[in-house]
Amino acid sequence: MSERIALQLGAHPWAPSRSVRMVHELNFYDMPTEGILKKRFLPSYYFFACIDGVATEYNLWVYSAISWSEARQLRRLKTSKLRSFEVRLLVDRPLVVAMAHEEGGIVHQSHVQVSDQLKVEEPKLAKQAWQSVKEDISAEAGAIERMVYC
Repeated sequence: MSERIALQLGAHPWAPSRSVRMVHELNFYDMPTEGILKKRFLPSYYFFACIDGVATEYNLWVYSAISWSEARQLRRLKTSKLRSFEVRLLVDRPLVVAMAHEEGGIVHQSHVQVSDQLKVEEPKLAKQAWQSVKEDISAEAGAIERMVYC
C-alpha cells in the first residue's frame, strides 16, 4: 500500500493536489463527497470521504491509502455493503484528515489513526478527527504566538 496522501492548502478536498486525480466518484452532494483518487503515473490509490459538515461552511474530510484490489471492490459494492467496507478502510490505518472551507478549499490537515478497538461509526470518527484538527491548530497558534513575543 502507498504512503499517506499529500494535500495542498486551498485545493478542493475531492481534488486535493495536482499529483492525484479522481478515478471514481462514490457519492455526490453538491460536490463529490466520497470517491477514489489515484496518484498520477503511479499505482497508488486513496479513498476519500467527507465525514462531517457536508452542507456547512466548514467540513471535515478523511483520506486513506488503499490497494488496487480495495479500489476495485469499492467500485463494485452498493449500499450497506459499501458502507461497512468503507469503514474498514478507515480503521488501523494512518489517515490524513483535512478541514476545508466551502470557498477556500483545504485550510488545515492533520494525521490520525483510528483503533480497531473502537466501534467505528461516522459520528465517532468525525469527533476524533475534529479533535485532532483542533489540537493541531491550537498547537500551531501557540507556536506562532510564542514567536511573536521573541
